[in-house]
Amino acid sequence: MQDSECEACVKIIKDGGAVDHHSAARELRRAAVVAIARNRDEIVGVGVIKRARPWYAARIAERSGVSFQTDMKELGYVAVDSEHRRRGLSSCIVSALLSTHDGQLFATTDDAHMKRTLEKAGLLMKGKEWYGKRSQLSLWMRG
Repeated sequence: MQDSECEACVKIIKDGGAVDHHSAARELRRAAVVAIARNRDEIVGVGVIKRARPWYAARIAERSGVSFQTDMKELGYVAVDSEHRRRGLSSCIVSALLSTHDGQLFATTDDAHMKRTLEKAGLLMKGKEWYGKRSQLSLWMRG
């Protein structure tokens, strides 16, 4: 991924407001898989399958009350720029990411639209919700 592409993706993630864009800037290049949606040459959406982060997965397992293997990868950073939202791009990004990975995955979200997207993609909500930076977060899992 080129620097300019990474910067464009981080800007979209930051504008989405759901996750810490500083963390995204560090982790984006380390992701196992990156999916980018484009409108011509412009990046308008992004999503990733993050590398396994056992310390983070353990924290999510504790907060949700769901025991799972901490070497599980996370589906995340799914964001679409404001001009291209509500056109099905997040579903396309999630579908593209899931098609690259056969194993178990987890995701967390507090966004109602993303919850519907994850549910349509076959992920199931597990455990209890917990309070995050913006509102109640939930754990979603595949496999």
